Amino acid sequence: MVVLFGVSNGFAKQATAQKTIKLNDTQALAIANAMVNNGNLDSASKLLDDIIKSDDENARMVALFEMGRVELARGNYDVAEQDFLTILNQYPAATFVRMELAKTYFASGLYTIADFNFRLVLADKSLSDAEQQLVRNYLNMVRKYKSWDVFSGFSVVPDSNLNYATGRPEECINTIVGPLCRQLEDRSGGIGLQYSVGGDYYIKLTEHFGIKTSASLYVMDFATSRFDEYTFYVAAGPRYIIDGIGEFSVQPFAQLRWYGGEYYDTMPGVRVDADFDLMKRVHLSIGGSYGRDIYYDDFVDSVLRGNEYSTYIQPRYYINNKSFVFAGVAYTNVTAKQKSYGNHGINYSVGYFVELPWTLTLLGRVDLGQTKYKDSQYFIMENADLGYFTRRDTTYRAYVRLSSRYLEYKRIYPSISYTYTKRNSNVPIYEFDKHRIQIEINYRL
Repeated sequence: MVVLFGVSNGFAKQATAQKTIKLNDTQALAIANAMVNNGNLDSASKLLDDIIKSDDENARMVALFEMGRVELARGNYDVAEQDFLTILNQYPAATFVRMELAKTYFASGLYTIADFNFRLVLADKSLSDAEQQLVRNYLNMVRKYKSWDVFSGFSVVPDSNLNYATGRPEECINTIVGPLCRQLEDRSGGIGLQYSVGGDYYIKLTEHFGIKTSASLYVMDFATSRFDEYTFYVAAGPRYIIDGIGEFSVQPFAQLRWYGGEYYDTMPGVRVDADFDLMKRVHLSIGGSYGRDIYYDDFVDSVLRGNEYSTYIQPRYYINNKSFVFAGVAYTNVTAKQKSYGNHGINYSVGYFVELPWTLTLLGRVDLGQTKYKDSQYFIMENADLGYFTRRDTTYRAYVRLSSRYLEYKRIYPSISYTYTKRNSNVPIYEFDKHRIQIEINYRL
């Protein structure tokens, strides 16, 4: 028997045709385990029903685990999922429970969340070589069998600074007759509604080769429509799977954006993405893209039209079977017809994910971004003098998100997140800080 928790010496009864035999919980669970392994599911289920009523919590947890295996074998995936999650809610480090949960998702075709749980299992130091290879085989099958990924979400978003205002009451410039000042816009706070939906669909042509299609829609709506933002994205291109290593794809794409209820720009381009399993605990995502920014407004287009080149790398290290850390570096090069609006940007990030007891999940991330523009122009400086120099910005961002499976219903679950953003600049008018809270409803697949 797989012993996940210690058991008590309570008593259960097993009736035979000849006499009644009293079994303690340890004996009954050993028999139930053998029954499940031999496919005698009905008898195992009847025996486990009695043990689940035991006064001993550990015995109940072991019985619930075996009952989950019974439901998995019967094809009752939703019931098996709930049995395994009930245990993991209290014991998130129970590797073999997570392994059976991952198998349940795999069997039910929920390959994305199966992949997530298999990777946490693989991080367990106690796995034998054979068990590690089994998990790797499952991860390889996930890549080959997966036909789609879907994400969707709805959020209520209070934001303290929708217009990225600096918070200064006025901006002044020194002249020969004294300072001339203009009043700056106050910070505009508000509560918005955010909707997002999208996913990938994989068209399989051979065992390793196919077409990856992607589409997404992002909507941010505020009572004041001047802050509304809509983004639509679509892409399609070849995808290739490398057995035991990972996959890569190349996708031509098109992106359309609207700001303040008005069409803003179109960006056609191409992107390359790759995901590799480097070692038992290390996963690497890497890629890049090229896009051509074409703006709807003729004047804006005459100033900003240009190219955007970007690349990123993000390694992920699984600490154990319930947590991982990740880091990332992303570089962007933006060109513009008016050179002073083009820029080079680099963003560094680091984050941490952990599954806590009692259904809680925590994700945290911090970012540091640095942007340097490509040419000088005239700006009003801190001392109100007019200067001719190159703009440089530094942006700090902190993000934390907390969710709980306790409130989950049919894989729909709530979460709450907080983001703090602060930008420093050598041009005072471009400095700002803001707070944003998101109360989210997500669909887990």
